[in-house]
Amino acid sequence: MKKLTRRQVLARAAGIGGVVVAAAGTGGYLGFLTPSGDVADYAEHLVDDQRALQPGEVRVTFLGTTTLLVDDGTTQLLFDAFITDISLSTAIFGKLRTDPAKVEATLDRVGADRIKGIFVSHSHYDHALDAAYIARRANATLHGSPSTLNIGRGGDVPEAQLRAYEVGRPVKIGDFAVTVLASKHSPGTKGGDGTPITQPLRQPADAGDYLEGGSFDFLVEYGTHSLLVKASAGYLPGALDNVRADAMFCGTAGSVGKDAAFRSEFYAQTVAKVRPMLFVPLHWNDFFTPVTGHLTTNMKAIDDVAAGWDYLIDQLGRTHAEFAPMEGYSSVILFGPTGRAA
Repeated sequence: MKKLTRRQVLARAAGIGGVVVAAAGTGGYLGFLTPSGDVADYAEHLVDDQRALQPGEVRVTFLGTTTLLVDDGTTQLLFDAFITDISLSTAIFGKLRTDPAKVEATLDRVGADRIKGIFVSHSHYDHALDAAYIARRANATLHGSPSTLNIGRGGDVPEAQLRAYEVGRPVKIGDFAVTVLASKHSPGTKGGDGTPITQPLRQPADAGDYLEGGSFDFLVEYGTHSLLVKASAGYLPGALDNVRADAMFCGTAGSVGKDAAFRSEFYAQTVAKVRPMLFVPLHWNDFFTPVTGHLTTNMKAIDDVAAGWDYLIDQLGRTHAEFAPMEGYSSVILFGPTGRAA
């Protein structure tokens, strides 16, 4: 195998999940692979509520990167599906495949035994790798773009369990209503902005085979309350002008930390429009390391988590909204008599 230069390795490492590093710089190879923030510095903001649900409440559990389990005690929804451990070396040089044992152990740990629907924000592996396996395991409907549905077909999900997105049209699942919204990936998309997967994608596969295939946000309504799941730090100007949500779960990887100009415009086009009472950051943990109860932040080649979080805390404080990061397998309870953002 041809030896890669330092710049090429860094670009692959940062680009493999859809975020491309702008420059290798002169700080040294290892410097760019170190964490871009310390979660301990934000301990006062961390949330984890493991109490039993009361009627009208909804639990959201963070499984790492952007994968969320949403549960009202009866119906469960999964947003994104990336649980298998994929190391940096595997992402760059190896083949990717679902690890059934890891997926089973994780779903058992968080009590994910009632999943009815899986919604994938886009088809990069760090959002969609385990979608087919979980859909089959749970006998759940896999909702997605044509690219995500081709991941499902490659994983032998029956056609009856595949449902193509109809942007703007609510999908009723139990007491939830999920509306898919057109969105945009964060800057530096690997594989082309919206480049599709045109054939069933079978594992094992290269990381680069998981092309984006379009990006989407999800408005999840529950009675009179709602939450917005936005996995990528990208936006379509004006797309959220008429969207309001009590809670917002939002990807911040990439330019939100590293690019001050983008950060400001991103906030104006997303958080400032949605006006949540609770903001939970996503895609901040190093997704090349296993998810545990204590997570490390994205490497400096990809992000500056500390800069992004400091900015968000300042901006959210002006509207008295809560900044509430969660570590691995942590939960936040929404709505109802004692939940947040009620």
